[in-house]
Amino acid sequence: MISKRSLLIVVVMAIPVLMGSQCVFIASSGNNDSCKSTTDKSCDSRNKTAPVVVVAVDNGQLIDAPVQGVRYESGSISGITGHLGEFQYEKGGTIRFFIGDIALGKAVRGKAVITPLDLVADGTIDTPAVINIARLMQSLDSIPGDERITIPAVLHAEAVRSNGNVSAAIQDLDYADEITFVNTATQLVSTLTASYPFTAILVDRQNAQEHLIRTLGAAGISTRR
Repeated sequence: MISKRSLLIVVVMAIPVLMGSQCVFIASSGNNDSCKSTTDKSCDSRNKTAPVVVVAVDNGQLIDAPVQGVRYESGSISGITGHLGEFQYEKGGTIRFFIGDIALGKAVRGKAVITPLDLVADGTIDTPAVINIARLMQSLDSIPGDERITIPAVLHAEAVRSNGNVSAAIQDLDYADEITFVNTATQLVSTLTASYPFTAILVDRQNAQEHLIRTLGAAGISTRR
């Protein structure tokens, strides 16, 4: 029979608690089961229960049309945007979006709807970097013509710095420099979409901007100049 004094329990909990549109995760851990004797003074600190960590999570949506398949990171949270562009973020924290190792603009404060305008400091519908982020996403869309932008999972494995075919382009990509952007983005689109059942090209500036204006307008987001 096991004595009560020698019985040690380790408990790990991750409890999601729904609060409206938010989700709160609570995590805690119990005693250290490596302490086998109450006379072991080193157990004093190890036996203390770890602090409880509470993470408030909110939901958002990435839009230039809903963008599906983009990786995101927000504090301890990471994932891939869903078919409506949905993502989760740490409430009060920042979030950043990626296609493989390609960062889509800067980290921004999490909120309900994020667009390319938010991914550039002081971004407007006429800001070159805003339009160029939209151009890249639209150009990598694997299902053109529908109501969303779809980034397939294979791109996350291929769009990495360890891939010699695109490493230089990823390194040199600059959304704010038009000439550099066109050169590097054209290479990225050509290489990364090689497995698509059609020939993808870099969407031109005017068409990308018109697409962005149209889709943001349909979502009720103002793009007034």
